[in-house]
Amino acid sequence: MRLRTTRSARKRYTEEPAALDDDEEPIVVPEDQSKDDDFESQSDEPHAEEDVEDNEDGGEPTSDEEEAPPDERAGEHKDPSGQPKRHRNTGAGMIQSRKSFHDIPHYPLETRIVTRVYAGPLRRYARYSALRDAMYGPEYDRIKVIWDLEIRWADFPVLPPRLPPEDQQGVIPSPWLPRGFERSQEKRAFRWYDDYQINTPEVQRCHALSQDHGQRLVPQAEGDIVTLVGPWDKQEEFRLRQGGSLSLSPSGLPTDDPGSSDKTPNGWTLDVGGIPLAITWAPLSRQDIQVLAVATIPFSDQKAARRDDPDTDAAAKAIGSIQLWAFVPDKRPGQLATPSTQPPRLLGAKCFDWGRPKRLVFCPVPLDSSGLYGMLALLSADGKARVIDARKVDDADTPLYEWVESPVVTLGLTEDYNVSVTCLTWVNTNRIALGHSDGSITLWSIYPRRMLQRVGAHTTYVIDICSAYPSNPYLVASVPVGGCATLTDLSQPSSEVTYFPVPAISFQPNLLCWNEPMQGFMALYPSSTPNTTIAFLHHRYFCQARSITTGPNTLTCVSAGTTHPFILVGCADGSVFACNALQKLFKQKGEPLRKLKIFEHEYKPIDPETQAPPDGAGATAMVRGAARILQGFLPEENDDPRTEKRKEMDRKKRAAKKKKAGKKKRRNAGDEDEAEDREAEIDERLASRVVIHEPLTRLTTIQWNPNVQFSCWAACAMASGLIKVMDLGVE
Repeated sequence: MRLRTTRSARKRYTEEPAALDDDEEPIVVPEDQSKDDDFESQSDEPHAEEDVEDNEDGGEPTSDEEEAPPDERAGEHKDPSGQPKRHRNTGAGMIQSRKSFHDIPHYPLETRIVTRVYAGPLRRYARYSALRDAMYGPEYDRIKVIWDLEIRWADFPVLPPRLPPEDQQGVIPSPWLPRGFERSQEKRAFRWYDDYQINTPEVQRCHALSQDHGQRLVPQAEGDIVTLVGPWDKQEEFRLRQGGSLSLSPSGLPTDDPGSSDKTPNGWTLDVGGIPLAITWAPLSRQDIQVLAVATIPFSDQKAARRDDPDTDAAAKAIGSIQLWAFVPDKRPGQLATPSTQPPRLLGAKCFDWGRPKRLVFCPVPLDSSGLYGMLALLSADGKARVIDARKVDDADTPLYEWVESPVVTLGLTEDYNVSVTCLTWVNTNRIALGHSDGSITLWSIYPRRMLQRVGAHTTYVIDICSAYPSNPYLVASVPVGGCATLTDLSQPSSEVTYFPVPAISFQPNLLCWNEPMQGFMALYPSSTPNTTIAFLHHRYFCQARSITTGPNTLTCVSAGTTHPFILVGCADGSVFACNALQKLFKQKGEPLRKLKIFEHEYKPIDPETQAPPDGAGATAMVRGAARILQGFLPEENDDPRTEKRKEMDRKKRAAKKKKAGKKKRRNAGDEDEAEDREAEIDERLASRVVIHEPLTRLTTIQWNPNVQFSCWAACAMASGLIKVMDLGVE
């Protein structure tokens, strides 16, 4: 309700009582002596009475009064010079005003400001030195670390360098850890695993399977896949069957192809025969082999159900498996390890009856000294998390198929009704954090098996969770299906909780990871509207996101390097992008930034009913589909198309104003055509976000290799069943 004003009475915050009882004393309202611009009476202004008299006589308002709203005209102030006084938003001023770096800003008391906003010391428009000092300061040692990292990779805008840690521009272990941290973790993990095997009689029980029986338990492809690889102008066709692979050169052609000019091996492409939902690299101290664990499901699990089809056997869906693949590298003096021409080899498979595997993560601490490739934490379809051992395979010729009868440990809330595990992350060797369907987060000890904490971080299904291991393992970020992304401090879960203040809806996992060099999380930008932007959320300022890169289509996965700040982003249209996230964070005004499309995958299925079944010994197998992989793209500007569109519109407005003022120079037809082409290109990029693609074209998951000597290796899993392992290091 608008307050009534008179010439002689001042505005009051409360109204006086209409009538007074004889027994009660009158309520005295003290007169406000503060200079509040919003409640200042017009009677105190110069010439206030003359203005009121003019309006009462029916005089016409001035031009300024016609343009301004009624509320602004009532409270407008003018100084003696006749210039209107600018109103200051006192609430916003409270948010940013502070005397020193450590002062807590005042809570905004202005009711017109939404209370669910970030009100900390880091300003949204802070850039470069101010941003660096606020996020990583105020200690000079920490500022110097991030400063040195930025200079270290300043010459590499899109891909990491293929240089060892000894080089001034090479990849390095985490500079935020004390010296000898990795070695001490390995020793503690060895002692812990040794005590577990000695003191626990319920050690993981498993038995070997025959070759034929084990192959039947692993998801089998419905046919071969036709693969088109090589440069865009001279691609060649190859046919891969399940377990088959190609050793590729930098041009994309096989190394043994006569048309390939460069015979240097640069990676592999292999067919795993199913949809790879999760992949993870084993953290190994050895350098003669690299192990990749793959969790696959049959293609029939994600096919559209038909009414005339019979129901799928529930017992068949209860069988799950995890494949272990080995890759042999080559060593070069003065450089990191590179791929070799030897094809990848299937070490074996872990089979079980807990349901299809959904998530898969290796323990981040190497366990080579214990005779293991590592400890695998997996999430199965029955809603429980389990940890199993991945022992080394001695026989190098024959794959080892094992049936796991009982795991190392089974984790889950069995006492609560209909509460299942939805995601998991390692906190250290003996700690695992789980997300549940009721929105809670739990912290578990593997040996002895015990639930240590349970925090009600959300109210809906937790779709993704990630720990800030190794530098801040007690910080756990979680993303619910509907709600706010939250960061929880497990050392003080009852008090230390923060969140990004914009509610969002997320249905896609694998879009949350920890960036160790930048000390923050990479995640899908939390927004109330659909977006295709990857954001950086620093662990000290989690409630303020900074955009890093934008994809052309719906994002499906993201991965950040362990020894470098470069990220890989996979999209539903089959494209994979890479950029330097650290350079984007500290971008200066006018500095050109780039991102690179590594490759683009496209899949087209083939109806099996149109193919004749193979008959005879010399007949070829059936084909389930064709995949095309394009590479060799040029770098492009690392900016949001919406921002580019807004800049183009602002440029047109400025040009129209200059033309109207008569100061616009005559432009030739070539400049106008170039502007139209640029606008059309931006519109096309904006329209590509809503294009629907073949489901098996999408990228399911991406993982950088965490080992230092293999930091430039990346594995990209596609829904068509192909996995592309690449060495993305540049010289």
